[in-house]
Amino acid sequence: MNILGQSHFHNHVSVVVEKTARSLYVIKAIRAHGLDWTALWDVTRATVVSQLLYGSPAWWEFLKADEKCRLQSVVKMAQWYRYHPTQFKTLDELRQELDENLFHSTRYNLHHVLNRLLLHIIGSGYKLRQRAHNLTLPSDVRVFLECYSWTCTN
Repeated sequence: MNILGQSHFHNHVSVVVEKTARSLYVIKAIRAHGLDWTALWDVTRATVVSQLLYGSPAWWEFLKADEKCRLQSVVKMAQWYRYHPTQFKTLDELRQELDENLFHSTRYNLHHVLNRLLLHIIGSGYKLRQRAHNLTLPSDVRVFLECYSWTCTN
């Protein structure tokens, strides 16, 4: 990753695909010991899918199409081995659903650690279309940097 210049996530995607391939091998060994299919699906979602989506809100939009396809191919391989149900969503759909769930829990749980980053309720004197929510996010990135200091290493 290179935050200052052009972002390169090829190495990150390669590491994630290798880790999930090792996890699929372990799941194969667990299946050989007689784990039933529903529990196998739960293990796959808890290990493989969580590894694929860990931190995805921060880096998903920077991925190229071929990198997204590489990540999706891991899910397809898990489906081919029947470790995951075939009606499983794509990673992009699942990521969007998880982001919406995070925003929903942030908005309605006053004790959530991210709740204080949401700004006041906005209102206008106009009759506009119904919005999904009436909150605004800070437009200044410095607000996030003041609240959470983070560094990015290669």
